[in-house]
Amino acid sequence: MPRPLMFVPRPWTPFEITMRCMQSRLLMRPGDECSRRVLGVIGRALELYGAHVHLYFAGGTSNHLHIVAAFESAEWKARFKCHIKANISKELGELFDWPGCYWDRRTRDIAILDDGALADRLAYLAAHGVKEGLVETPGCWPGIQWVRAVTEGKPLVGVWYDRTRLGALRQRWAQGGRRGPKPTLGDVAVRKVVRLTPPPMWAGLGEDVLRAKWVELVELAVERHPAPWPTRVVGARALMEVDPHTRPPRTKRSPAPRVHTRCTALRKAWGEAYDAFVAAYRAALHALREGWEAVGFPEEGCRPAVLLPEAGG
Repeated sequence: MPRPLMFVPRPWTPFEITMRCMQSRLLMRPGDECSRRVLGVIGRALELYGAHVHLYFAGGTSNHLHIVAAFESAEWKARFKCHIKANISKELGELFDWPGCYWDRRTRDIAILDDGALADRLAYLAAHGVKEGLVETPGCWPGIQWVRAVTEGKPLVGVWYDRTRLGALRQRWAQGGRRGPKPTLGDVAVRKVVRLTPPPMWAGLGEDVLRAKWVELVELAVERHPAPWPTRVVGARALMEVDPHTRPPRTKRSPAPRVHTRCTALRKAWGEAYDAFVAAYRAALHALREGWEAVGFPEEGCRPAVLLPEAGG
């Protein structure tokens, strides 16, 4: 079955984006340095594309990353995703000594069509770690602490390593006779704060009211998705000590839904709009291959790379 085309029917449609590590290995093993690097990459992406992205959630478990965000258009969604995937694989590949392909497959992006469905997905993701029997509460997760950020106001802080600048420093160091210590990543580390956007159903609420809403949602998450064995959990220390190259004996491969929504009519309308978009996109792609000079691709999708404007546009 071919992968779905990137489709953003209207600006600021929320999407749940999942990136799974190669062979479901534990290549996102939680820990301080892993969290700093991942958040640094996300913080840098928001610095570049933040005017076109609303980030609601960032987190996951030891073998996959979830992001829930809304995008101004499909092209900005593509740029944001490309930055995240490429740079996380670079940073964690170095950290965990994994030089090969980092991600198991293309990301699966699922549109979230209504506020109720968005609240459901955020609650489900907030329970990560608890519903698998890994930690006692969401706040105990030793990785990216999205829950504490929204319920306690603790900022999500990462480190972005400017490797372009590091290369220039090392070249200057070599040309200067290798005097002094060789430049390291610590010389080009830049602190990045990942700023979350309140979901649309809570936009405009005061800080205290918004925090109370998040606390209620997290409590609901644990109630809906309880631990399989509440008296026995793996624990944060054991999670941080596991070999990141470990490959689980079984991998979850359940089919992903086309969209998340509580409304049957919205689901049907999305399917019809997507089918019409695919037909228009394929017709435009055929025209481009035939060498037609003026090719109009649907605005809801991401045009081929040869037609994309420069990244700064």
